Amino acid sequence: MFGFLKKGLKKTVEAIQSTTPVKREKIGRDELEDLLLEADVSYDLVEKIVESLPETVKRIQLYNTLISLFMYSAEKIEPHGEKPFVELIVGVNGAGKTTTIAKLAQRYKSEGKTVLLGAADTFRAAAIEQLKTWAEKIDVPIVYTKQGHDPSAVAYDAINSAKAKQIDHVIIDTAGRLHTQTNLAEELKKIVRVCGKAMEGAPHRKILILDGTQGNSAINQAKAFKEMIDIDGIIITKLDGTAKGGALFSIAEELKLPIYYVGVGEKAEDLIPFDPKEFVNTILDAIFIEEEENAVPSSGKTHHVDLHSLTEAQRARLEALLDKDGYNLLSKHFVSERSSGETYRLGINENSDRIEVLRPDGTVLKAYKAEDLESNG
Repeated sequence: MFGFLKKGLKKTVEAIQSTTPVKREKIGRDELEDLLLEADVSYDLVEKIVESLPETVKRIQLYNTLISLFMYSAEKIEPHGEKPFVELIVGVNGAGKTTTIAKLAQRYKSEGKTVLLGAADTFRAAAIEQLKTWAEKIDVPIVYTKQGHDPSAVAYDAINSAKAKQIDHVIIDTAGRLHTQTNLAEELKKIVRVCGKAMEGAPHRKILILDGTQGNSAINQAKAFKEMIDIDGIIITKLDGTAKGGALFSIAEELKLPIYYVGVGEKAEDLIPFDPKEFVNTILDAIFIEEEENAVPSSGKTHHVDLHSLTEAQRARLEALLDKDGYNLLSKHFVSERSSGETYRLGINENSDRIEVLRPDGTVLKAYKAEDLESNG
């Protein structure tokens, strides 16, 4: 998967390397600001990122800052026994909805699942024909009607047909443009209601398709659709055709929605699950040389604790301290408070040389000094 993502970010990486052609161990804040802007990270977010970092930035420091942009509470919705699992696909015309639907269907088929398509973009005859062509090409059934007919009826019939045939997945296409924005909003809301009548809980997942070549301007589109219906997640298309890959940071920060897949090419296998860690590391590989395994601890202090890379014993010590204070360690970056059930972020404070439990607003709830993690050896 890493190779696919690297290929998809090729133009973004080239844009970064044009700003900083020589890889290094550290980068200055001013230069970092330039290259993030070059990758189409929004100006406000660049300011926020840069302000949180020291004057010279190491890879691990930037990694922690960038990966935290994808750490929000919205959970991915996955099939849990629903049959059919109904997905509603929305987005503006030209974003790649139809092609993405075909890629999704092909992906489900490769997993041994059965799929049915619903052509509910009845505003454009071309949309119906395009989806019919894809359905024939990948050999999946499709429910459709004539241009101008009720799209909600298509969604209803598609779900009922899938239920009767015991099909695993239903993917419903929708219009990306009507005569007015109000008409589009009302149509999408009606389709959602009618899906619920055809099957309780449907649509189970509402996916917004965003064109990666639009960069930050895609955020306004996303907000408009989010106001119309409650979007559950995003697929970014055409990532391989743009140098604006950095916009994904802004999209994540602004919308706080799961990014399910990214499109990195024309083939069916070029729709790949989005992995934030691989995404961030691909960006950082264009900037930094590999750090040596035996590098000086990031704290620069005389103790032997590198807060960015704890040993098993140090991690166990941290877990014990957190447990004593009423927290469960969920991962390297998150804890949950037992009394409230709330999830908080773990952050590294370079200046104070400690690990902190942080509220979303940055307030420190608890702090653990590096030397405290060394005391049990």
